[in-house]
Amino acid sequence: MHTKGQFMNSYVIWGMGLLGTSLALDLKKLGCKVAGIEKSREYIEVLQKYKFDKIYHTSDDFQESLRSCDGIIIATPVDAVYEILEQIAGASLPENTWITDMASTKGELMKKASHCSKNMHFVGSHPMTGSDLNGPAHARMDLFAGATIYVTPLPQPQNDMGNLSDRILTENVCKFWKSLGAHPYEISSEIHDKWAAYLSHGLHLVSCMVSCLLNDIPEVLEMSHPPAGGSFRDITRVAGSNPELWSGIINSNSKEVTAYLESMERLIGDWKRQLQEKNLPVKEIFMKSARIRSAIVKNK
Repeated sequence: MHTKGQFMNSYVIWGMGLLGTSLALDLKKLGCKVAGIEKSREYIEVLQKYKFDKIYHTSDDFQESLRSCDGIIIATPVDAVYEILEQIAGASLPENTWITDMASTKGELMKKASHCSKNMHFVGSHPMTGSDLNGPAHARMDLFAGATIYVTPLPQPQNDMGNLSDRILTENVCKFWKSLGAHPYEISSEIHDKWAAYLSHGLHLVSCMVSCLLNDIPEVLEMSHPPAGGSFRDITRVAGSNPELWSGIINSNSKEVTAYLESMERLIGDWKRQLQEKNLPVKEIFMKSARIRSAIVKNK
């Protein structure tokens, strides 16, 4: 685990929702200095109780914190990251300050980031953790402990890197996540987005599909007591996620999510045909699916 001074010990977190505030709590626990930047006045009111070193509104002058930090973590939705990177690029950062993000898609972001990376050291990150709840009020310590963090370097070498080479930059970001008990995994942005469609983004649409299909039996929606058991609750949990956030995520990864849905469409067609022919190998499907699931969630 991280001890004060072992890696970086002064951070700025831009975006203090669930992920940003949870990260700030972990860093504070480890003795690090933490400054937060947030655009929501409502969130800032909630953040006062955590007693971080500094909390800025996006309209405040936070250049002093940027100029004195060792690392900047952008914890906003993906569609806001590029604009923030452009703002940071205009700041006079310390020579070895690195920047990462926590957005859920990487392909388009990393291409755009490469165009404004001349004066800063950026590498992408995507923590595979979170909640269907949102906002700083739901933040908790150790959210990142045991989580996989996909780390995506820029597709092209950066220029004017000073003392921080591409390799060292990526290693520093990986060390940062390891200090929180997470498991960084370096991957290209293109592969990341395909994997994310299958492991997260497409699944949120599937969860919504399961809920929407109940319109076929509207009577259950009128029952005064819960009509379903745990299986329905489990598979539809993420259908209750922040709709604005997930609209941005899915649209930013539309190519890979479309490919995922096409694969699902083919699988549904095959299973439908076999079931109609009374030849669907249900037992084998469940056994194979259980093995795959166990391989994915084995460390949970």
